Amino acid sequence: MTAPTKPADTESGRAWPKWILWTFAAVALLLLLLEHRAHALGWWLHALLGLCIVLLYLLVRSDGDGARKGGPN
Repeated sequence: MTAPTKPADTESGRAWPKWILWTFAAVALLLLLLEHRAHALGWWLHALLGLCIVLLYLLVRSDGDGARKGGPN
């Protein structure tokens, strides 16, 4: 009588390549979806980025003006 054997793809040494493949596939799918979502937003995404830069400029400028005028400590 022969002992039952495991299928070749269930051995611990042979399972790692499949896990790595599926992990890379999942990350690639996530990045693909995120990239298409950014394009779907269109020019709104660029407007939001521009608004953030303008607000940052105004914040830095207002902090610099207070320090030069010798404002309250």
